[in-house]
Amino acid sequence: MQLILQRLAAKIKQADANPQSSERLRIDDMFDPDFAPRFPGDDVYQFIGHADAIFPDGGQLTEQIQKLQKPADCLLCSDDMRDTSHREQIKTHDIAKIMEDFDDSVKVLSLDCFDTLLWRETATPRDVFAMLADHPVARRLGITPRQRISAAARAHRAKALENGSTEIDLGDIYRLFTSLSDKERELLAEAEIRTEMNVCFAFSPYVELIRLAHARGIKIIVVSDTYLREGELRRLLARHLPADVMQAISKIYCSVDYGTSKSHALFQVVIKECGVPASQLLHIGDNDVADAQAPRKLGVRALHFLPFDREVADFLRLQHAASSLIALEEAAPEAVVLPCYSPFRPIFSIANLSPYAPETVIGYMSFGPVLYAYARFLIDEVEALQRQGRRVKVFFLLRDAYLLSAACEAYARKPVGRPVRIRKFFAIAASFKTRADVDYYLGGIEPEFDNLHATAKQLLLPPEVTELLIRIANQSDDPKTAFHQLLHDNGVLELIFKNSSALRTRLMRYMSTELELSEGDTVIFADIGYHGRTQEYLARTFEEELKVDILGRYLVASEEPYRSANSKALITSPWCTFNLFEECCTVKEGAVVDYDLDGSPVLGEIKLSEKQYGKVSNVQAECLRFVNDARAFFTESSMTHEYSTLQRAAHAALFRHTYMPIEAELEYFADFQSARFMGPDRKKTIYHLESAWKAVRYLPSPYRLGAYETRSLGLDFTLSGLVQRRFQLDLDPEDMNVRFSPLKVVIVGAHESKVFMLRAHHMHDGYFSIMMPYVSGTSVKMLFGEHYEWLQIADIQLLNETRSACRNVSNSLDLEEISRQGEIYRCLSQASAATIRLVDLQQFTTPLYYHMIFRPLVSR
Repeated sequence: MQLILQRLAAKIKQADANPQSSERLRIDDMFDPDFAPRFPGDDVYQFIGHADAIFPDGGQLTEQIQKLQKPADCLLCSDDMRDTSHREQIKTHDIAKIMEDFDDSVKVLSLDCFDTLLWRETATPRDVFAMLADHPVARRLGITPRQRISAAARAHRAKALENGSTEIDLGDIYRLFTSLSDKERELLAEAEIRTEMNVCFAFSPYVELIRLAHARGIKIIVVSDTYLREGELRRLLARHLPADVMQAISKIYCSVDYGTSKSHALFQVVIKECGVPASQLLHIGDNDVADAQAPRKLGVRALHFLPFDREVADFLRLQHAASSLIALEEAAPEAVVLPCYSPFRPIFSIANLSPYAPETVIGYMSFGPVLYAYARFLIDEVEALQRQGRRVKVFFLLRDAYLLSAACEAYARKPVGRPVRIRKFFAIAASFKTRADVDYYLGGIEPEFDNLHATAKQLLLPPEVTELLIRIANQSDDPKTAFHQLLHDNGVLELIFKNSSALRTRLMRYMSTELELSEGDTVIFADIGYHGRTQEYLARTFEEELKVDILGRYLVASEEPYRSANSKALITSPWCTFNLFEECCTVKEGAVVDYDLDGSPVLGEIKLSEKQYGKVSNVQAECLRFVNDARAFFTESSMTHEYSTLQRAAHAALFRHTYMPIEAELEYFADFQSARFMGPDRKKTIYHLESAWKAVRYLPSPYRLGAYETRSLGLDFTLSGLVQRRFQLDLDPEDMNVRFSPLKVVIVGAHESKVFMLRAHHMHDGYFSIMMPYVSGTSVKMLFGEHYEWLQIADIQLLNETRSACRNVSNSLDLEEISRQGEIYRCLSQASAATIRLVDLQQFTTPLYYHMIFRPLVSR
């Protein structure tokens, strides 16, 4: 033992005497990205946050271990070596001009593979493993994405310990699945390669660059940091590159084949084998360290490819988060990891999006992908029906489906159908032929929307009859039940049937003349949708009479069980939260208010402002620009996406806009209104941030706040609201936060007083909420001075047992040793107190409570 210790001590002394030794762990190595695990295309694996959050081994694979590479493997660095390129970064629109910029000085063009020459439909490389988990082989063997990632991490550590290299191949990775046989591991490796084949596509600007360079006699090579061997990567490239482009590539360099990465010695190998001076080699790739800085130190002309501006990259990051969260809107019988798709990234890279105006973010980057996916969905549905021998006619329901129609026309390069003016109100109103029809409508009214006046209006009852029926119903203990019973009166029913029949005749004339229907037609009503009530009631009323099939093809549909069997939708969601998207799809015209005797629609006044329609028009123009750009790119690239890929990408885009809007979107839509929900004063906006900020002082749960209001409070509120809503969590306000503030309260009666130590629960932004009982003939004295020197009292309300406000008593306070300035109260001593004066509440019979919202500013 003593001899071993002496020998180790001598080695330590020798290492200290030779600080330049290549065997010593340098501080720079501690931050060397090449030690982190790489996916194909991840030249530097980046992770922000605590390692435990993503790696179950505590992040050990991010700890740097000593490199054992030979001195010759290190980069040849020289302070006086100049970068021979005239620029350092390029964007997509620069690719076509690269050869002209370098004239004849370039003899070899070197391209990175992943995220440069080959892109993926997924949002990140990790999503490939989620797709792999769904492969029949992986599914049969029970392989999960986490297992695949964990195996790669351990393989990197094992390889570094074995020979100092961090380059691994698929065999190294799947060798760690020790419970599997050699044959099963081989099948998994092949399944991964095939999964990559299915998800990758060639980025057309670089395809054209290869053709241009080859025509000039320039040698083409591919240099990639990857765990795929050359033969495997060649298979992948051959699958997606045109034959002439594949033949133009003379050599493929894979880091695993050479045991070193681009950041270390791979470019030295490339320069040597190419047989040209480093300055005559041009390399392009998307990683600044591996594709730009490293080759430049060797004299290679290197360009860092930036596929996106920072604004687009941040947007795609949020989009990726939304792609994961849409699981909260989908039925999930078991815990699954689904891949996140991003098929529209190349469109964003090629397009000229700067200066990123709000309408560009909203129209081009958010709603455009949704509309493109819907256009593909609708066209596919029409063609499928036509292959069945059906005669299909598509009708876009105005006003909301105007943009859907325009998007489908842009996608198909021809009109797909025609716009029609049929509102849900008239489809329902024309359906009343029997008492059963009336009851069918009444049974579909959700309790929270059961408004007696609205119901009577839908039944086409005259105002004077409505008022009389409501007056009678209000004499009952249960006005709604009484009202529904009054509707069954024979005279009332006859009036409903008469008015409905007259409307049905006018609507039939409109449909006959405008829609030009023939017996046997298949009618598709295209709309934004949700419940599909218009199609449902039109089918109930006219399908047999017109002898046509009536179908609905919607952008969004509810997951309710009573939706029509003849309806389909691009997206299914349990929540209807797409008002802003809907407003951006509308045409500038009034809603249908009736039909003339000849069937001509009568339009009402335009209720929304010119300013809003101006904003809508700008968004719509950007939406259609995206559809045109996407169609052109995918056509030229011969790319066809799986429907499920577009569907999930569209759902994620709509989800992100709804629940994770960026600041520009919040500002753009701040004054937007809906013609249906403007209120009698026509001032109500779709969302109102100030009311949300006030609401969370009273109720800490964001469950019932609108999506945009919740987002303005912080993403933590958004996520909390989504989880509570998705899983219907039974949480009280006190469950949301265990933080509290004390308050001593005295209930002062005529003969005795009682002292209580209460706890006020934290709400939001430092505000606390406290409930205090109201006892008839008593006053409530709050001993603020014992705990606070300064505080802010926002509100004191008297509530009934349902927590509805009966009276505001904020100004009914008697102050003792307290100075007040507005909502700010200063307690001058420990005895400072505020007493709520006696209130005459003889008219109230239910239990009452005082509810105070306050914010401690300075504690005593």
